[in-house]
Amino acid sequence: MRKISLAEQWHKYRRRKTVVGIAFDILFTALLISMLFPGSRRVVSSTIIRYSLFQPRESDEVKFVSKEQMSWKLEDLAGNRVSMDQFFGQPVFLNFWATWCPPCIAEMPSIQRLYDEYGSSMAFVLASREEAEVLAAFMAKKNYSMPVYVLRGTVPEVFYSRSIPASFLISPSGKIVMKKQGAAKWDGKRVKELLDRML
Repeated sequence: MRKISLAEQWHKYRRRKTVVGIAFDILFTALLISMLFPGSRRVVSSTIIRYSLFQPRESDEVKFVSKEQMSWKLEDLAGNRVSMDQFFGQPVFLNFWATWCPPCIAEMPSIQRLYDEYGSSMAFVLASREEAEVLAAFMAKKNYSMPVYVLRGTVPEVFYSRSIPASFLISPSGKIVMKKQGAAKWDGKRVKELLDRML
């Protein structure tokens, strides 16, 4: 049996594929190879997720949180203690995240754009269990200006999530109008229309 040379294999492959098909195969192979290296894995996966994000939907389930349920503790990156209940009575965007989480990183640009547009008229709380130094370095590197806090204490069950990111949009009356586990596109028309109605 004659052994087929590499040149002949390439020629057969080239005849069966279009230029677009070959480009796609090369891109797919490059992505697979990049996923083998920890340094590039997070960047590649968060980029793929970012370009496949959808807008979140309003919650079908009606849930309210009281001021007492909002009384859990946070700490800003300067070390100042903050109680979550100080944001009660205004719209709140609450996001649980981490710097090592590719879906969290993927949705950050859309949260930043939402913050740029609505940050002066509502509260943004991005909460993590990581150390303040780690969070500050990440925010500086990415040039993000959203308020980031370190979780200090237990979060009420209504905000419990098995995975991150987990995000909640809370009305001034305490109604959870949006709840999303996983990454989302937060600066879309649907979210903005909802916020405009609340403000």
